[in-house]
Amino acid sequence: MSDRVLELRVENKRLKQEIASLENKILTLVGMFNIESSGTQETKNALNDQLLNLISSTEDQINIVTPKVDEFYAGELKKLAQKGIPVLLIINDRADLSKTFQSIYDDLKGSEGINIINNPNVRYLLVFNTDQAIYSGGSLDKEELSKSILIITTIQEKAKLRKIAKIFSFMLPSFMRK
Repeated sequence: MSDRVLELRVENKRLKQEIASLENKILTLVGMFNIESSGTQETKNALNDQLLNLISSTEDQINIVTPKVDEFYAGELKKLAQKGIPVLLIINDRADLSKTFQSIYDDLKGSEGINIINNPNVRYLLVFNTDQAIYSGGSLDKEELSKSILIITTIQEKAKLRKIAKIFSFMLPSFMRK
């Protein structure tokens, strides 16, 4: 009996791997590109949930473009940096932020593992790593994102992620470009 159970477990694992492989092939054919809404009654926290999943699943480096960062997300970014994962943040100039957000900015600026680049023209939210990108309107502000009806664009296609990384690098000072 135990040999049969072991045999079934091995077969189950093989089938799961085949299903995962087929899913990846289908996603490649579809384009690994998704558009949905956030902030409606049914999807009130969809964007916050996706952002938290992306931040917590990042294993190498996370790149962020946002007009401002609230205290909640600042804490999440500091946790990530404490794990040794670099955080590169392009944000509005400190002088353009309200007093509340200036103190958060100062705290992030002083955090090890978090590099801040100022850009006074940031008007959107982009968070990405090597596996996924999330693009939307708004800022990295939990309350603002839960109250706003926004379009979420999620990208997982490697070629598109490379293109996003290239565009992101144009926003960096020349000495930081790869």
